[in-house]
Amino acid sequence: MNNRLIGSFIIFISLCWSQVAPYDPPLSTIRSGITPYQVSLPVSGIAILNVSVTAGTPQLIDNRTIYQTLIELKENIPLSVTLTGLNVPVGSKCYLRYPNSDQYVGPFYWDPTEQSTEKTIGLITSSSFIVELNLPGYENHGCEVTISSVQTSASPLPEPEAVQKKASFFHSNRDRTPPVILVTGFWPPTNEMIRHFSQSEDLNPGGWQGEDWESSGYDIVSYFPQFTNPDCSDCGQGYGDLEVDYQDTSGDFWPIADNHVPIAIITFSRGWMDNSWEVEYNFFNRTNWIGDYSTPVMPTPNPPDQDEISNFHRYSNLPMENIVSAVDDLPIGLNPYIDWSGDPGHFVSEFMGYHGVWYRDLYAYGEEMCITAGHVHVGGMISNETARIAAEETIRQVIDYLDLFVFTPGDINQDDSINIQDLVVAVNVILGLTELTQAQFYAADVNSDSIVNIQDVIIILNMIINGIPE
Repeated sequence: MNNRLIGSFIIFISLCWSQVAPYDPPLSTIRSGITPYQVSLPVSGIAILNVSVTAGTPQLIDNRTIYQTLIELKENIPLSVTLTGLNVPVGSKCYLRYPNSDQYVGPFYWDPTEQSTEKTIGLITSSSFIVELNLPGYENHGCEVTISSVQTSASPLPEPEAVQKKASFFHSNRDRTPPVILVTGFWPPTNEMIRHFSQSEDLNPGGWQGEDWESSGYDIVSYFPQFTNPDCSDCGQGYGDLEVDYQDTSGDFWPIADNHVPIAIITFSRGWMDNSWEVEYNFFNRTNWIGDYSTPVMPTPNPPDQDEISNFHRYSNLPMENIVSAVDDLPIGLNPYIDWSGDPGHFVSEFMGYHGVWYRDLYAYGEEMCITAGHVHVGGMISNETARIAAEETIRQVIDYLDLFVFTPGDINQDDSINIQDLVVAVNVILGLTELTQAQFYAADVNSDSIVNIQDVIIILNMIINGIPE
């Protein structure tokens, strides 16, 4: 690269110390009028606190929960905040917000793989700030988050790697060739609508159609039980993979998932005897299951997830609204909707759905992450072909969602090369001249501190100068 051009860039970007908020805003930006708790404290080095963020009455937006605490300082200073958490659910996010403003820093994610319950968030410069916690559901399940300290610039700040591991969560593993979307079914029409994605010659003599499906870059792989009467209504247990049996379902699911290492999981089963396409939101680690067909008729162990309390709540994070809208737009006469608060069934359908989101929660971080999972109940009166059309549209929406997370650190314009064009984009973002998609933001935030600023530009510049492999 031309050294004069690099020098000009260094001079130019040294003027750009402003920060930009990430793509994922706090929930409080959706609804105004939220009144946080107020705390005043002196400022000197490290102020030790014991202020509970989750002590007050939560605010609810779209089945998600907001907690806020306002901290008033004596002066305008750079600072970071340390939070101590207990039972913080996967998918929770925390932010630092500027009062009476839409500006914020974050999100910062709680990583369930980390041993420490502490998280340091920041850096901001302000004489007052709001700590906002967003939980993924409308119950906190014993979640407790406490502001344990406020650390000013008089003391050293933690390295960015200690703040969070966002890059490992959102960085799509491009070495997984290609990534797999795992789909499962139970009773008709769900087993028939995904049969063409089975890799088994016995189940799918027509040949597997899921390889690089629709040139999307994703393989679609399906598993489902067989029934003597493929169009049965009272089907019984069935045979083969994922029988309608708690022990068989769990015993088959984990080896299947471990083999394919799916980036997404969509579980399907038959729902009401109508034309509904019911996208479930809730799944429970329950004990009050409906008995299956073979002894033991209840899951073993029961509840199935022994690492969590009975009735522990997990959630779908499929792009549910997009799925419903897309299926509704199809000229096939279905009734798609999201079941935000209803009962997902108590039977093997919910059991399978819980397994999907359970796997996602276990592998939400790291190189072999599972980004999204959830369950769809399919109306029993829908024909196999109609169900196939809706299932494929559901998969397309999931692929569109997954593509939001595909990025290479430093490759902001996503042209598979880290070069001067990426520096231009980064500087334009800092100057407020360019907006980024979610994937582009994470590509630009190369040091994973949830802001795009001069530090990221310098890292990208060094990547180019030092010839980091593209």
